[in-house]
Amino acid sequence: MSVALLLAMQAAVAIAPVDAGDWRVFCDYRQRCVALSQVPEGGDVDAYPLVVLRRDGAVAAVDVAIPATVAAGVRMTVAVDGRTVAELIAPGGAAGLSLPFTGKLASALRRGRVLTLAGPDGAVRARTSLAGLTAALAALSDDNKVAPATEEITVPPVDPRAPRMLSRKQLDKLVGKPAKGCPAVFARGYRLDAAHSLREIVAPCRGTGAAPYVLPEAGEAQPAADLPVPGAWDPARHRYAVLLPATPGRDCGVRREFVWDGARFRLAEERVVAECRRATYEVMTYRATVRDR
Repeated sequence: MSVALLLAMQAAVAIAPVDAGDWRVFCDYRQRCVALSQVPEGGDVDAYPLVVLRRDGAVAAVDVAIPATVAAGVRMTVAVDGRTVAELIAPGGAAGLSLPFTGKLASALRRGRVLTLAGPDGAVRARTSLAGLTAALAALSDDNKVAPATEEITVPPVDPRAPRMLSRKQLDKLVGKPAKGCPAVFARGYRLDAAHSLREIVAPCRGTGAAPYVLPEAGEAQPAADLPVPGAWDPARHRYAVLLPATPGRDCGVRREFVWDGARFRLAEERVVAECRRATYEVMTYRATVRDR
């Protein structure tokens, strides 16, 4: 499936990643895309460090990670299926190098199965599966991209007053009384706006996180149903952040931030933690325009 079709299917949500063999294509909210190498089925995570395929305008390049154990000045050999295609000097400090996706190197990468990075002694320090690389490059060069839907959110002014409180009886009514031997239920409170407060209710023995509830100035507390999972409120930025579970073998989770618009929580930003081998690689896949009222 092309990036264009995936983009066209989106409506005010993040752009879905595209699978291409042992590569995965991620596009940010400005339609800038990168392909990240994945660990093949049954592969050793430590043997397959992250490699990034990117395209800046008409130029494509492969960013090769060099292990931190390789000192500056060491001559490294890049090979495809055992045949040398390039030699480079390690910069040291775990910095990587960029290989232009052109000429003989590009031809070798398109036809090959495995790219390896070896030291002067011939020992392979890192490897990358090339399965799906051509499809990944085609996805990056899709000229028919459709801009993802964007959304504008207006938020109410911050109210300096303290948040509305809940009594012990009210807390127990919302989440139930703790079992014998368990600590008491407690809550953290924040002011959302002049008419609403947020309470993060924690039942220590249940291990379900801090359940978010919205409290009007008068009336019953209501679960914050617009939030997919419990997370945490950032009072400095006035945002509620959650981390969705990772897809096994595919990514390390999705970070979402929500803002309060006076009536409900709205998605303001999404980042896919697309890679977490040795280093975290995040792609901002959605961002709304947030304005003060």
